[in-house]
Amino acid sequence: MSAILLCLAVVAAPVHAFDRYTAHGGPVRDLTISPDGSMLVSASFDYSAVVWTAPQITEKSTLYAHEAAVNTARFSPDGKLLATAGDDGKIYIWKKNVLADDDPEPIILSGHKGKVVNLAFSDDGSLLASASWDGSIGLWPLDNGPEAAAEDSQFILGHDGPVNMVQFAPNGTHLYSAGYDGQIRYWKLSNAEYLRSVVRNGWSVSVMAVDEQSDMIAFGSSDGTMNIERLSDGKGILRIGDERVPVLAIYHSPWHNMIAFGNAKGRVVVINTDDWSIVRDFNAANGPIWSLVIMPDGQSIVVAGLDDFITRWELFEFPPEFLERPGPARRFHPSAEIANGEKQFARKCSVCHTLSPDGKRRAGPTLFGVFGRMAGTLEGYTYSKALLDSDIIWGEETINRLFSEGPDIVTPGTKMPIQRMKNEQDRIDLVTFLKMATKETTVE
Repeated sequence: MSAILLCLAVVAAPVHAFDRYTAHGGPVRDLTISPDGSMLVSASFDYSAVVWTAPQITEKSTLYAHEAAVNTARFSPDGKLLATAGDDGKIYIWKKNVLADDDPEPIILSGHKGKVVNLAFSDDGSLLASASWDGSIGLWPLDNGPEAAAEDSQFILGHDGPVNMVQFAPNGTHLYSAGYDGQIRYWKLSNAEYLRSVVRNGWSVSVMAVDEQSDMIAFGSSDGTMNIERLSDGKGILRIGDERVPVLAIYHSPWHNMIAFGNAKGRVVVINTDDWSIVRDFNAANGPIWSLVIMPDGQSIVVAGLDDFITRWELFEFPPEFLERPGPARRFHPSAEIANGEKQFARKCSVCHTLSPDGKRRAGPTLFGVFGRMAGTLEGYTYSKALLDSDIIWGEETINRLFSEGPDIVTPGTKMPIQRMKNEQDRIDLVTFLKMATKETTVE
């Protein structure tokens, strides 16, 4: 695979420091590139995964099937399968030959009891592993085809809390997993035996990359540190980062001797693994970076986060002024002087909801016409069972409660992220804005 990747060099020099590509209606949670470098896939809050041709990054097709935000996507080593997973707790397997179809049918794997946030294939493609916030690691055998994977699946428990990431050892018989408990654990798969913790961090480990051949483990933590250690004895090689700014993304490219990290404030750090020097350290976004991929040419990096678009940055061509934080404000953090209610909508609601009748597909339904509407009744949107069974009618009082008590109290079991607004005036201003802006509108 490395030889193929290295052959995909782009001859033409880039004209711009960065390019943006839009196809989603919500934040982008993950990126993955096919083994031959011909396809890039982005997974989004808008319940979809977009397939792009690479290296040009041209939209090819959109995969709709998940019933909630899509958190992760991975290709099998031979490129014949694409796996996606999300907040609905399900894994969807897409065969390569259906990715360009108008309405492709995935194979659905169920078993997790919480959102799935990461996937990994073994090097030989015989196993798929999944990391879930239900505290388990899922193992899905693929030897008899993805259609039979659910029948022989098993779930490993051991982490204290959510599991954030998984990676197979090269031999395929062992697995690494990173969790909220601050540990990176090492497992023997034949009997699901926990062997040891190669990292005991004390803070949640959100991302990791293990390279046994180079005796290296890299990981990012919720305390803001980007860490690289020797795998054999845990001796520190490099430790950098911003205090208490969680590290949310990592990408290891052994073919180009680079590791890239991304954090919750948009910082990207690219490190040369030959001498541990910093190749680039710059601000690539005005918010969290949830995923990044070093492109097969080794000259550019694609980042994804709270924006609807993905951005490709040139690693070696852009001038120093581009190292400053990019300026344009997004809808989530408006910089213009606007009324408080509109500001609260931008901050609390606009990531998942629009106000227009034919609003873009996002993680939540459009809010147009929601005042006076019974929860869970907007045609064309797939609601959680909690809202389908609810007798709530959205209005000033119920929306106010939604943000004062929280969705977990007002609509227990809903897919809506848990958030509360402590300031009563902020809630009043938000409700007032929604009532005017939507002409009978509200949340959900």
